[in-house]
Amino acid sequence: MKHPVSERNREYFRTDHLKDDLKRRSVRGGVTTMLSQACKFALSLGSNIWLARLLTPDDYGLVGMVTAVTGFITLFKDLGLSEATIQKEDITHEQVSVLFWVNIALSGATALITAALAPVLVSFYNEPRLLWVTLALASGFIINGLSVQHFALLRRQMRFDALVTIDVLSNAAGIGTAIVTALYGAGYWALVWYPLVTAVVNCASVWLVCRWRPGLPLRHVGVRSMVLFGGNLTGFNVVNYFARNLDNVLIGRFWGAQSLGLYTKAYQLLLLPLQQINGPFAAVAVPALSRLTETPDRYRQAYLRVLEKLTIITSPLVVFMIATSDWLVTFLLGAQWRDASTIFLLLGIVALTQPVATPLVGFLLPRVAPEICFSGASLGVRFR
Repeated sequence: MKHPVSERNREYFRTDHLKDDLKRRSVRGGVTTMLSQACKFALSLGSNIWLARLLTPDDYGLVGMVTAVTGFITLFKDLGLSEATIQKEDITHEQVSVLFWVNIALSGATALITAALAPVLVSFYNEPRLLWVTLALASGFIINGLSVQHFALLRRQMRFDALVTIDVLSNAAGIGTAIVTALYGAGYWALVWYPLVTAVVNCASVWLVCRWRPGLPLRHVGVRSMVLFGGNLTGFNVVNYFARNLDNVLIGRFWGAQSLGLYTKAYQLLLLPLQQINGPFAAVAVPALSRLTETPDRYRQAYLRVLEKLTIITSPLVVFMIATSDWLVTFLLGAQWRDASTIFLLLGIVALTQPVATPLVGFLLPRVAPEICFSGASLGVRFR
C-alpha cells in the first residue's frame, strides 16, 4: 500500500506526460515567462530609476559590502538539491521530503554562520553599520529554505504560469516596500527590507500554489545520487562565485562604500535588460533539457539552439548599451551616478563574450546583487 501523502501528491513526481508534448510546453512556457519578464522589466526599471534618485552610492555600497561576502555562504544553503529534484528522471515523495529537511537544516546553518560573521564584517570594512544589516539579511536564508523544494517541483512539472505569477507578485511587493521605506527616509535599509519582503511573499505564495507537503525524513530512500549531483553543482557555483564577486570584496575593502556603490550600480544597469532575456531562457531550458538527458543527440541540438538564440538576442543589445554609455547612465539614474558610466562601458565590452565563452548554466547562474543575499528576486537583476 502506498503512502497516502505520496498517492495524493503523485502529480508532482511524474514527468512522463511532459515528454509527449515537450516542445509545445517549452514554447508556451517561454512565451509565458517572456510576458512576465516584460512586467518585471517595467517594475525593475522604474524602481531602479526611482531608488537611484532616493538613495546614494554609499547606500548601495554599504549593502553591497555585506552581500559580496554573505553571497558566498548562500551557495551552500541549497547545495544544488533543487536542480537535483528537477533533473532526476524518477523521484518519490519520500526522497523530496528528505531533501526538504536537508534544505531547512542548511538554511538554518547558513543563517547562523552569517549572523556570526557580522562582527567580522564590521572589523574587515571598519564599518559599524554593517552589524545590523548582516543580522537582518541572515534571517532571509531561513525563509527561503522553506520553499526550495516546492519551487523545484513546480519547475519539474513546467508550471511556468504559476511560477511567473508568484515571481511578479513577490517582486512587486518587495519593490513597493523598498520605494515606500526609501521615501520615508530609511536610506540603505530600503535595500534590506526589499529582499526580506520578497522572500516572505515568495514563500507564502508557493506553499499556496504547490499542494505538496513534506513528510518526516526517512533513511535509505535513495537520495545519495541526488546529493552528489547537488554537490557537483555547488562546486561549480563556488568557483563561479569567486570569479564574479571577488571584485566587490576588494573594491569595498580598499575603496569604500562610495566606489563599490558606483561599481555595483553600473553592473546592475548592464544586467538589468540582459536578465530579462536570460531569465526566461533559463526557466524553460533547464527543465526541458533535463527531460532529454537520455537522448544525447537531442540534448546537444537543443542546447546549441538555445545558445544560438541567446547570443543573437543579447549581442546587439550589449553593443547598443556600450555605444550610449556616456549618457545612458546619467539619463536613467541621475547626475549623482555620472561616474559610473565609464565602468558601465568597460563591463559592457566583457559582457559581449559571455554567451559564447561560458556554458549555458554558468552564464545563467546569477551573481549576487547588493540588494539581496538569497534567491527569490532582485531589483531587476535577480542574483547576478
